[in-house]
Amino acid sequence: MIDASQTSEGSYRACYTLEMGRDAAKAYVWRRLFAERKRYWIVGGATGVYAIWLFWSGERDWLTGVVAAVATLPIWLVILAWSGFSANEVARFSRMKEPVAEIAFDKESLSFKSDLGSAQVPWSQVTEVWQRPGYWMIFWSINDFNILPDENMPEALRRKLRDKL
Repeated sequence: MIDASQTSEGSYRACYTLEMGRDAAKAYVWRRLFAERKRYWIVGGATGVYAIWLFWSGERDWLTGVVAAVATLPIWLVILAWSGFSANEVARFSRMKEPVAEIAFDKESLSFKSDLGSAQVPWSQVTEVWQRPGYWMIFWSINDFNILPDENMPEALRRKLRDKL
């Protein structure tokens, strides 16, 4: 028998904003590509210093060009990721007739329904949760997330999300 106190069911109407989507893309890029990838920046910086040393010492061959190009890869990765995630969020919001979704949850899953379609995701597939000012970012994989606006969110869902932080 299921304990009624452990089955927190509910739903709410989530209102999205374009600023929310842009901030989520910025937060994702900053955290994933800067904070969590420090070694890439260290390697890129060391490679950049090496490229500068090669130029300084008079080396002007193809190897120096390759080293200089490799040193810029982390920068290009950030530019591409930021533009890609920002464009994805802007496109998602522009396709919505009305930027709202019905979010439903229970002990087993989280469901989304908007004019773009619907999806149901088991809680077991939620890999990560980030709390941001005004919304939450729910991750299904390292690069796939959805936004849950905090406004009107039932307290039971907030507790569930905090447990996943």
